[in-house]
Amino acid sequence: MQRVRRNLAREDIQALRDQLTARVPQGQAPVASLVKLMRLITRKSQAEYARFCGVAPRVLADVEAGRGNPRVDTLEKLLYPFGYRIGVVTDPMDNTNLGRAAASGEGRSPSPR
Repeated sequence: MQRVRRNLAREDIQALRDQLTARVPQGQAPVASLVKLMRLITRKSQAEYARFCGVAPRVLADVEAGRGNPRVDTLEKLLYPFGYRIGVVTDPMDNTNLGRAAASGEGRSPSPR
């Protein structure tokens, strides 16, 4: 576990922010590493950041470790201090064209009830 460094210089904090800003739109990092990076930028421990975001420390620890299946509202709370939200985006690596097939009515049909 990476320790919180409260004595980071402004340049170090800005470098972490630049790294975060570069990674988010590209989808280059899992949520776990993004949340941890956000916490490190704030110079808060897991307990402090969890309290700041309104979640239990254990929940934050599990999210940062990539364990469990956090609810969307929990992830929203953890991302909110940096102005990020959870959303739906296309996967640039998906070559199946399922999005176009669904829009045209092709592809999988709904299962019968």
